[in-house]
Amino acid sequence: MQAGLDPAAVARREVSAEPGTAPGSARHRHPIRVGSVLIPPCSASPLAWCTTIKVPYDYFSSAAGTIRLGFQWYPGTDGRRSRTIVAIQGGPGYATTDYADAYRAMFGPLLFSRNLLLVDLRGTGNSSPFLCPALQNWTLNDSNASYTADTGACGRQLNHTRKLIGGHGYVRASDLYTTANAARDVALLLRELRTGPVDLYGDSYGTFFGQVFTARYHRMLRSVTLDSAYPVAEANPFYPLMLPAAREAFNLSCARSVACHRAAPGDSWARIGQAARYLRAHPVVGKTKDPYGNVTTTRVGVNELIELVNLAGADSGVYRELDPAIRALLGPRHDTAPLLRLTAQEIYPTSGSGPVSSFNDGLYEATSCLDYPQPFSYRSSLSQRRAEYARAVAKLAPDAFAPFTVQEWLTEPNEEFDACLDWPAPARPDPPIITPAPYAPRSLPVLVMSGDLDSLTTPAEGKWTAREMGPSARWILFRNDTHINAMDDTFGCAQGLVRQFIAAPARLRRLDASCARHTPEVRVVGNFAERLSEVAPAAARPGDRAGLEGLRLAAVAVTVVGDADWHWYYGDGVHGWGLRGGTYGFAGPATRTRITFRGYRWTSDTSVSGYALWNQVTGRMRAWLTVTAPGGRKATVLLSYRDYVYHAVTTISGSFVGRAIAAVLPAP
Repeated sequence: MQAGLDPAAVARREVSAEPGTAPGSARHRHPIRVGSVLIPPCSASPLAWCTTIKVPYDYFSSAAGTIRLGFQWYPGTDGRRSRTIVAIQGGPGYATTDYADAYRAMFGPLLFSRNLLLVDLRGTGNSSPFLCPALQNWTLNDSNASYTADTGACGRQLNHTRKLIGGHGYVRASDLYTTANAARDVALLLRELRTGPVDLYGDSYGTFFGQVFTARYHRMLRSVTLDSAYPVAEANPFYPLMLPAAREAFNLSCARSVACHRAAPGDSWARIGQAARYLRAHPVVGKTKDPYGNVTTTRVGVNELIELVNLAGADSGVYRELDPAIRALLGPRHDTAPLLRLTAQEIYPTSGSGPVSSFNDGLYEATSCLDYPQPFSYRSSLSQRRAEYARAVAKLAPDAFAPFTVQEWLTEPNEEFDACLDWPAPARPDPPIITPAPYAPRSLPVLVMSGDLDSLTTPAEGKWTAREMGPSARWILFRNDTHINAMDDTFGCAQGLVRQFIAAPARLRRLDASCARHTPEVRVVGNFAERLSEVAPAAARPGDRAGLEGLRLAAVAVTVVGDADWHWYYGDGVHGWGLRGGTYGFAGPATRTRITFRGYRWTSDTSVSGYALWNQVTGRMRAWLTVTAPGGRKATVLLSYRDYVYHAVTTISGSFVGRAIAAVLPAP
């Protein structure tokens, strides 16, 4: 990924009243006027100017008063009057401004001649956030029933917090966190900043917002990018496209990975079904370490398996490890270590939602309850809603969520199908979109993107969204990608296409998207071997004299390096812990990160020590390792491979008990 722009490039500009100028000095910056808004420099960033404006709390009642809408403004660094890119983060509930570095890296050179505007939608970040403590602090140790009750209580809290101006009673704020109101806020801000038509980028829920904004304010837009899109038009409250997408994604991940396909040809989803049956009768409980080295007692039952399946849509690490962890569990040794580690890595039962300024759980429900389809009517009483919900569930086919039962799928703690049962009934409808599709005129280019392993905002939903946007939209499917394609794009394809599109929206149909078909596969682990004798050996090259045991030790070395490489993304970026013991650590810059291994145990009867040099920018990995075999014999292994390459191969050399190792293995 490309780095953000040099802060000095902004600092050298002079103050100007025109949008797009980059004023001030690194040591002493001044407020700038953009349109009618005077924006002071951000204390937290040498690149940004930030402030808030007042917007109506209720656009249909002045008695509700105003709230603050917060934003960050990054002037185009060429010092001229510039076009503006507007980015909106997902959730709903996340603060867009928290992701400033990621957005700046994604847009990269476009920001030389364009301003970047990051807006925290109402209720998030610096935009008058509110706190519903019980929801914000809810954890997986609490019950589904408590979450539903806490959601209802949050709505009632909103309705008894702010008094009406000049009268009795309170603002009915439970009605006011619609996407329509968020769109009104952003439109008002753009008018005050006098940006002219903007290039709008939204990811995840930001694509929902993007559709709403386009339908209501398309004249304020020059282009629209919807990254991991799902349609506002969805009317089924049980989202039936998720499970088929998950089934396809798990099967594709194993089939496309050389190691997984060789070790376990066939149906990965069928193995998940076997695990569901096993875990119903035999939940796994054991001690493991989380990504920060804390020893934790972890439980894996059907609920946790469902959550892992759901998390895979946004985290390819689950695709990488769940299938082989299941095979280890169901194998003759009933090896639980890989599944326990994966679960502790992905699921944090006591973490809560963190600071409300970063993610507002109350806002998430306030928007979801108002804008997403519900399996009941708000016109009904609470008891009637519960009955309507029960009838809707009863109509579902018994195998609707196979291999999980309807009850298991709908009551998994992180699912929220019944969360809004007790939300206060809206006094006035405020639907997201009030005009029929298509939402975009033919003159407005729209880029819609999906990953073919995304089971959260599925490929089918992305294609559906493009149809709803209209004939000016183009849908691009990214092979081997999960949720969110262009932000933090390791391979540069989606990011590059977004840059090209925004630079010249009219060329959308001629945009060469062939790279989307060549994204490297998820390297699903072949096997989690408990003993060296179970390790699949590396393939010998001419000159190899190490024999079967030496080739297995070479394979252990490669696997350990790949395991550390992958798990860097989950911990603190400094420390790591071996699957069955030992440690490793990271040090140095991204272009030359040193990984030091200290007795890492991939199998219970081997250990790996030594170091690797990792260029995280290019994906180049080289390692010099000593692998100790059962009985104390040692192999010295030198290996190298390139990440970010489709079907990359590891080249291995070294020696074992005086005999040469010469081998290859798929990159880990």
